[in-house]
Amino acid sequence: MIMKIKTNKIIKKVLTRETSSYIVVGILTTLIGLIVYQIFLNLGFNIVISNTISTLFAILFAYISNKIWVFQALSFKLEILIKEFSIFLSSRFVTYIIDTALLIILVTTLSFDPVVSKIFTSAIIIVLNYIASKKIVFN
Repeated sequence: MIMKIKTNKIIKKVLTRETSSYIVVGILTTLIGLIVYQIFLNLGFNIVISNTISTLFAILFAYISNKIWVFQALSFKLEILIKEFSIFLSSRFVTYIIDTALLIILVTTLSFDPVVSKIFTSAIIIVLNYIASKKIVFN
């Protein structure tokens, strides 16, 4: 019984409105990225180009939805938007490099399926992006 109470407190502390909405946005962002990634793979583009294009689509969606829905950073002054978006792009560029490096290792070195590899790397990137957005971008 005591363990159940402690577990419920931990879950309530971790699954706040913010983290719950970030999970939903992260899943939607990942789906957008995966769909665009698959489209460009099917068009014959390599994994790096497909990942780059899909990341750009995902970044635009993620910035808008994280700003408004997740972190409720509702200031739309131009100087704030420019600063936020610049920091957001910079942090996403770092995670893009990590994502791309992992994809290259998984697909070309270890011969894993490109889409399965993208799903795997996306899970890691979602966590890293949350930390960056929470601590750096929308603080």
